[in-house]
Amino acid sequence: MHIVDLTESPGASVRPTEDRVGSSGDLAWVVDGATDFTEERTLPGDSDVQWLVNFVDQRLREIGRTNEFTGVRLVLEDLGKEVRRRLAEVAPAGLRNHPCCSIGVAALLPDRLELGRIGDATLIACRGSQVVCEVSTAFFDRREAGAVERSRTERQSRQEIIGEMFARRLEYIRGVHPESVFSGHPEAVFKIHSAILSLDRVDSVLLCTDGFARAIADYALFPDWRGLRRCAGEKGLEEITSRIRRHESDPDPATQTPKFKNADDLAAIIVSIERET
Repeated sequence: MHIVDLTESPGASVRPTEDRVGSSGDLAWVVDGATDFTEERTLPGDSDVQWLVNFVDQRLREIGRTNEFTGVRLVLEDLGKEVRRRLAEVAPAGLRNHPCCSIGVAALLPDRLELGRIGDATLIACRGSQVVCEVSTAFFDRREAGAVERSRTERQSRQEIIGEMFARRLEYIRGVHPESVFSGHPEAVFKIHSAILSLDRVDSVLLCTDGFARAIADYALFPDWRGLRRCAGEKGLEEITSRIRRHESDPDPATQTPKFKNADDLAAIIVSIERET
């Protein structure tokens, strides 16, 4: 597995990005941190969510270097146990607000490629210019769109909006719905959505966070993932990032989508899949 291209961009220039992207050995990943609602700084680092995404990113790099993993599901489940143990060490009194994130992972094994996600990461497996597999969800977008509409029609206060955000996030952490998020919460339940592909079906994988997926899901900058992948091959992922940011800076209300954040952090990576001969 080799990096073909990658891109990272913060949604707001005043703060560092909470998304991570990387590849190590036969693993590739994207991590999308869920922005903290409060100024709680219990964990080491700039914020609690920054601690989480940095820990996850570093551990995935270490796991990739070992080449001893046996699949995406085991990687994600073991990672959850490690985060839980580490949180018990650095925050023994516990956390009022547990940081969480979405994760997308591609793992190249001797006889197959495995794709897996927790949360709203998107993974697109391709052979040439053809999309052969998509692992994604519109669940979180639909929930946010409904919350945005409710906040407007009911003229909710900021505190009411944040209160509902907390409630939804706790539902995602506890696995109340078919989708979940990744966290070290003691009651966390991971809903891992995955796909297994034979190596003759795929030669590259695009992994991205939801800020990048807006190019398709929200902004319709490309007709489909095949069109986006073709543009990425011809002009690079930075070109797509630039198009996303230009769209978000358009003052025309008609171009805006029902989001609490007009511009989100984004990260994407393309890796090549090569079979051993």
